[in-house]
Amino acid sequence: MTLHAELPLLDRVKRTLVALKMPRALEVFDATLRGIERSEMTAIQAIDTLLAEELAWRETRRIRTALVMARLSTMKTLAGFDFTFQPSLDRDRIFALADSASSRGPRSSTSSDRPAPARAISGSVPAEGGMTP
Repeated sequence: MTLHAELPLLDRVKRTLVALKMPRALEVFDATLRGIERSEMTAIQAIDTLLAEELAWRETRRIRTALVMARLSTMKTLAGFDFTFQPSLDRDRIFALADSASSRGPRSSTSSDRPAPARAISGSVPAEGGMTP
């Protein structure tokens, strides 16, 4: 017999989850097992719970990694815009324009609910020979 077969069943299942690289399923294993013991779920529901937890964890990790690798620029709001950097902008006028735009009613389907990037608001012209991103 192998060492794996000599271990108690719960320990074998945990070792198998580790070998399969399923850390989230391992984390929720004990709670899922208690649900079975309390007759709150069947064995197939427990398997579904373990697999769904692992899949959700992996998908979240995949998306987080993709966002980091994409190096997306952060969106800036008017509240965080440095008006001293662009002195030709009148702060009060910009805020008044933003207030009037928000009070016009529902947005068209082409506008975004995200705030405009500061560079789009600033209207700055790139240095000679430069390109706008």
